[in-house]
Amino acid sequence: MKNSIEFKLFAPYNKGAAVIGDFSDWQEIPMEKGDDGYFRTHVDLADGTYQYKFRVQTNSWFFEDDQWVDVTDPYATDIDELSGKDNGVIRIKDGEIIVDTYVWQYDDQPLPADHELVIYELHVSDFSGGEDDPYARGKYKHVIEKLDYLCELGINAIELMPVKEYPGDYSWGYNPRYFFATESSYGSTADLKRLIDECHHRGIRVLMDGFITTQKPLVP
Repeated sequence: MKNSIEFKLFAPYNKGAAVIGDFSDWQEIPMEKGDDGYFRTHVDLADGTYQYKFRVQTNSWFFEDDQWVDVTDPYATDIDELSGKDNGVIRIKDGEIIVDTYVWQYDDQPLPADHELVIYELHVSDFSGGEDDPYARGKYKHVIEKLDYLCELGINAIELMPVKEYPGDYSWGYNPRYFFATESSYGSTADLKRLIDECHHRGIRVLMDGFITTQKPLVP
């Protein structure tokens, strides 16, 4: 069964826009511009996972006048960066757009108050005791494996260095490219939620380091 799914792009100064995706064999589906500056269209999609981009008639001085260019959805919550195409990824379940299917397990767990926090700043890619550490590192699931170690240190809060999608597979996260997608090399959004859940299960609060003042040139 297919349901009508809305795609929209805020582009008040552009003349035209279309959505393209694997659901249309990457052929253009025209979008209509509203008075609010949004281009919109609806596509009938069955439950599943799809990749897509927007094609816009650009005003940028880096291109020919009114040239059509493909851009990633700036509000995409998942990016297919590994392919090198930076397609947005959309998931449909029960006729609705979802981020993932993770179900929180410990969101009723009591957590320490602000004045009680002992904070450990943590970079997912580097979280390790050193090169001789037998634990793997680089993904959310590897952090989960060492949460008990943090508890033994007396830590009751971790501050994750920025986890927004950045170019490549290694960075401290202060060069975000997509502000609503999480870094794919660390794992999925469900993996991030599982890490947060496991922290809460142990009475550990999770703080998120945010950074928006410096972006890469290809930020949509």
